[in-house]
Amino acid sequence: MKYLVLLILASSVLYSQSTAQKFFDALIWDKENITDYVNKDEFKASERLGIKYTGVKYKFLITYEIPDEIKEGIKTGKYDYDIKEQPLADNYTQVTFNVPGANYSRVYYFDNGFVSPAPYYSWLWIKKESKYFKFSISEPKYFNDYCIKRLDDFVNNVAGILGYTEEEKQILQKEKIYYTFCKDENEVELITGFKARGLSLLASDEVVTSYQTHFHEVAHILINYKLKNLGLYTLPFFMEGFAVAVGGRGGMAPRVVADIGYYLQKTQFLTFDSILTNQQFYNNDVNMTYSVSGLYNMFLIHEFGAQKYLELYRKVNGDLEFVQNFKSDGLNLPPDEKFEVFLKEYQIENPMEFILGINPEKYTKGISLKGNIFDEGLSFRVFMKKELVIKNIKQQGFKEEYISRIWRENINDEYAYAQYLLTADENSIRVYNLFNDETIISYNKSFTMEALPVPQIKSYYYFDVTKSLFDFNLNEDGMIIIDYAR
Repeated sequence: MKYLVLLILASSVLYSQSTAQKFFDALIWDKENITDYVNKDEFKASERLGIKYTGVKYKFLITYEIPDEIKEGIKTGKYDYDIKEQPLADNYTQVTFNVPGANYSRVYYFDNGFVSPAPYYSWLWIKKESKYFKFSISEPKYFNDYCIKRLDDFVNNVAGILGYTEEEKQILQKEKIYYTFCKDENEVELITGFKARGLSLLASDEVVTSYQTHFHEVAHILINYKLKNLGLYTLPFFMEGFAVAVGGRGGMAPRVVADIGYYLQKTQFLTFDSILTNQQFYNNDVNMTYSVSGLYNMFLIHEFGAQKYLELYRKVNGDLEFVQNFKSDGLNLPPDEKFEVFLKEYQIENPMEFILGINPEKYTKGISLKGNIFDEGLSFRVFMKKELVIKNIKQQGFKEEYISRIWRENINDEYAYAQYLLTADENSIRVYNLFNDETIISYNKSFTMEALPVPQIKSYYYFDVTKSLFDFNLNEDGMIIIDYAR
């Protein structure tokens, strides 16, 4: 009878446990039934693209696991733990998991089971869908349909680079990449727990970012989706290098980032073969290592093609210990001579060029105070003062509720609903696409081999830029050039 009473009491206590308590019990003791305490939509979302990571039993727990030493301490009685549950709106609960003896604390969210923080923080945000994405948008005035199109186009482009099958593209169209667009990096930190402008979350195949078109983070998901089964870690020279090569870096097009890498490589200030290992990569300024690795991965993709590049990428992928101890001598990279040929071609194909010795009268006679743009065949010749804004007449009605943050930061004036902002001084040029707040090309005298100042005629800076950078054609589209010279 005594044992029966104890059994009834134990069953009663177990039955009265909350879902959160049962979840942490299963998490600590590695119980098979943990999925019973996970929100069904969360579990389904985590599995939707079919990406699996070696050694990861439950993908939805990536970054949400309790450290092994904490779990072991609880199991052996070294540590006690407690949980505090705080009801939130719309059936959500915030649960704080505390281990006082280890000075460890972590916040989790529940809604009919464990969920990642994103659904809670974004449940009242604007929702949209596109061909390849499911969007949650915090502040719609910073986002627009142009951004959606650019993201879909980016997926199509990378799918071509990596050799996606039609079936792979169809699954991606059906299941979508989640894109959570935050108004600032504080919201990114609330959702991810990291102080960053944007991140890709492997647990949910989701980009959480404050950039309208964070191609770099989308690229991480796209290559993992192509590989399907892989380790959780990749040598950063290749992981970040691939994302830079195809997607640039937050708010910067690939060429903008890789141009710095070109300068560092050519001056031998930082060379690709000096940052191949995990330690080498992170022992240097990541702004430099991202740039050099991006440039070199452009070369590898160009040299190898999809299949051979993916084979190399898989070779440098594994668990954390593998990546931390990886030696570069077994990589079998192309001969340096081929890389030098690529660098020569890279420089020749520079989308920005200075044409010296032009006839000034041809271009400056009767020139507007605003500056001007001339059609030179494959390029536009730009004459400008400090700032020049280009508005395509056909897009005058474009989303007038949209606000460009780059415009606000640079001009500090009412947004002019223009697509391009060009800035120049004697040492630098930058061209911004305001519709997605991306730097599409830049020049900085200090990071070029020739170190040329920006040429001037009659107080106008002038230079050539490749037409393909822009979404308009002078022969077909009307333009308004607005002067903001100061």
